[in-house]
This record gives sequence, structure tokens and C-alpha cells, in this order.
Amino acid sequence: MDSGKPASRAALTFRSFLVPVLILVLVVPILLGGGYVVSRVLRHSFNNSDARRAARTLNFTLLKDQLDEETGVRGYTSIPDARFLEPYDVARADFPGKAALLRKRLAFLDIPGTQATLDDAVAANKEWLARVAAPLLAAPRRKEASFLQFRGKALIDRFRTDSQRLDDALVARESGDNRATQDAIDNVSTLVLFAVTLIVIIAAASSVAQNRLATRLEAERRRAESEARANLELRTAFETEKRIADTLQSAFAQRPLPVVPTLSFSATYIPASDEAKVGGDWYDAVELPKGRVLFSLGDVEGHGIEAAVNMSRARQALISAALIDPDPAQVLRRVNAQLLSSGRMATAVAGYADASSYEFVYATAGHPPPLLLLPGRAPVLLECGGLPLGVIEDCAYRTRRVQAVPGAVLVLYTDGAVEHSRNVIEGEALLMQAARTALENNQRDLAASIRTEIFGRHPVGDDVAILTIGFAAGETTRMTFAADSTQGAVVSRLTGARPPDERARLGAVA
Repeated sequence: MDSGKPASRAALTFRSFLVPVLILVLVVPILLGGGYVVSRVLRHSFNNSDARRAARTLNFTLLKDQLDEETGVRGYTSIPDARFLEPYDVARADFPGKAALLRKRLAFLDIPGTQATLDDAVAANKEWLARVAAPLLAAPRRKEASFLQFRGKALIDRFRTDSQRLDDALVARESGDNRATQDAIDNVSTLVLFAVTLIVIIAAASSVAQNRLATRLEAERRRAESEARANLELRTAFETEKRIADTLQSAFAQRPLPVVPTLSFSATYIPASDEAKVGGDWYDAVELPKGRVLFSLGDVEGHGIEAAVNMSRARQALISAALIDPDPAQVLRRVNAQLLSSGRMATAVAGYADASSYEFVYATAGHPPPLLLLPGRAPVLLECGGLPLGVIEDCAYRTRRVQAVPGAVLVLYTDGAVEHSRNVIEGEALLMQAARTALENNQRDLAASIRTEIFGRHPVGDDVAILTIGFAAGETTRMTFAADSTQGAVVSRLTGARPPDERARLGAVA
């Protein structure tokens, strides 16, 4: 009987090991097989993900090349300067190779319809180059430029529609691959849960395993607490920076406008919809002797405290330079020299409004064109040009003069006012319509009215600053207008308020 006890103990010991061994023998092959299947799904998903990212990048690059082509042609048509054609030439040279690479990526992904869509986009680009760009570059003339650009808009819209369709198809494929990947991850999670359960069953009686588990849980708890503290510190730092930036932005942007009997001013500033985007837009108007007012408006690259500080630096530099030199082009040249050391690029428009002569004198540095409103006339985008401030040393700028009339209004704005959608031409048209409506309705606050008209329909995606300067209209002023088709001039005949020989010249005088 006693000899049977060791045998029973051995049997019990054997049985105690048999169950875990059987579990391992049955489960391990299942885990290995499932892991192999899941790994293949994940590997295929990752390969497709790389191809999709490359295809979307190439698609975006083609869209950028097309925009560079359009921008270069438009700039060269406005100002026949060969430098405007540099991005056009680069984009035109790169476009075919990038299109071929995108075609290979799409063939690898095998998404139905994408090859045809890409072919149509390439055809639209070629047609635009032949029918619009080539005539404009061969002999750019203002009368033909508008017609050709209007004819080319359908081709551009067609190209952009094809580009959007390609992106939508890639996004749709990404969603499908993500679902497959998620399913694979869920399977992995199930297998891992099964394995963990098995390990826990085997190690349930082991105090060592329990101690290790307790130690691991404690370590995870400490890590979670550490991550929570770090996140709280980051959030606190972000909120502190935002409060400082908001305070700086408010202090910089809300300077009171001058009160001049013969001039009227209105301004508005709209911060970006994203709370982190505290940027570098500003506007300014400073009264000078003899009925003259210095005005400036600009946009410093970037957002946050650094952008706000650089904005203040550029703003003060403009005022200081204007008090020394009455030529707006020289003012921008002085400011450009000061901003080179900051490493920040800025666009700006600066000049003077003369109430005694009804004249606007201005210069621009990579900034959107000013908008001129004349009573009884359609709004006109004035000439602009020049590289942004802080880009290169010894940059030359050009002073332009516009002879206006009583009741005329100059509208200055940052690019956020017209780039709320992908179509800048549509944005400029909406701005002109909003300004015209505000003037015709005799709105006291033109800037606020323009802002409401534009952003009542579109979300604010970037900081926006708008400044208007208007000449007071005399009570006895009567105006008739005639257009000179060869010079683009507007002639006004005045009775009572001004001599009858006033001429509004919507052009540039160096």
C-alpha cells in the first residue's frame, strides 16, 4: 500500500503537467497559424499604405505644379518679368515625370477608374499649356489676357476636379485597407487574449508570476501618472503661450485709427478659427502733416508668439522708415534690410493717402493687390509686385501712384480674405462684390461689412486683416466716368469740390 503512494503522487504530478502540455500542443499551432495569416494581411496593408501615400504626394505635387504654371503665367502677364516664369518652367519640366510615377503607383494599387482620371488631368494640363499659356507667353496683352484666362478656367477646373477625384479614390482605398487592417488587428488581439489567458491559467498557482504581474501593474500605473502629469504640463504651457500671444495680438492689432475730417477709416481683424493659430497680420494708419496719412498692412510668416513679435517689429520698422523717407518703395527697402536678420518672411503694402490731392501712393512687397472703389464704377484690383520682405538682400520695390476722386475708397487686405477656398480668383471676385455692396449701401464700417459678407459664407482658415481708407465726398460733387480702353484710365469730371481736370490713373508710375 505504501508503495502505491509514490506512484499516485507521480501520477498526480504527471497529470498536473499533462493538461498544460496538451493545452500548449493544441493552442501553439493555432497561434502560429493565425499569426502567419495576420502578418500577411498586415504586410499587404503596409505595402498598400506606402503606395497610397506616395500616390497622394505625387497627386498633390502635380496640383502644385499646375498652380505654379498658372501663377507664373499670370504674373508674367501682369508684369513681363522673366523671374515670374521660373516656377512655371520648373513645374512644366517636372510635370511629365511626376505624372508617369503617379501612373505606376496607381497601376500597383489597381484602383478602378484612376488611370483614366489621371489621363484626363494630364490632357487638360496639356491643353491649357497649348491654348492658354503659350499665347500669353508669346505676346502677353492685357485685353487678350482676361479672355484667355477666362477660357483657361474651365481647363483648370477640370484638372483640379480630376485631382480631387484621384485623391478621393485613394482615400476610399485607404479606408478599405484600414478596415482590413483593423480586422487583422482585432484577430491579433483575440489571439493575444487567448494566449494571455492560457499563460494566466498555467501560472495561476505560481506566486512568482503573481508578483511579476503586480510589479508590472504598478509600473504601468506609475507610467500613466507620469504621462498624465506631462500632458497637464504641456496643456498648461500651451494655454500660457496662447494667452500671451492673444494679448500681444490684441495690443498690436487694435491701435486706434486716425480721425481726419477729409478721410475715413475702417478696419477689422479676424483670428484664425484654429485656437492655436495666433498669427502675424497687422494694419496701421498714422496721421501726418498737411492732410497726409501713412497706411500699412501686412502678414508675417507663421503663428504664435514669435510671429506676433516679428509682426510688431515689422510694423514699427515701417513707421520709422516712413518718417525718414516719403517714398514707399524706399520704405519697404529699409524694412526689408531690417527683417533679413529675423529669418521670418513678411508680405506688406505701405503708402500714403493725400486728402489735398485725392492721391494714393503705395508700394507692395509680395502682397495681394489693393482694391480701388470709385463711385459709380466697378471695383478695380490695382497693380502689385515685389518680393516679400526678409527674403533677399537689396531687393528693389516700385512706387505706384493712383489719382482718385472724392468718395473713392482703397481696400487693403491680407491673403486670408481671398484664400478661404482653393480658388483665389473666386475669392478675389467675392471680395470685390462685398466691397462694392458695402459702398453702395453707404455702410459706415466698410471693413466690418466686407468681413460679414465674405465670412458669412465661408469659414475662417487663416488670420484676416482688412483696412479701408476713403476720401470724403463733397456735397456738390457730380461725377461722370469714361474708360480709355488703351490705357485703362478712368476720367472724372468734378463740379464744385475739385477742378474739372482731375484724372484717376489706375496704373503705376515709377
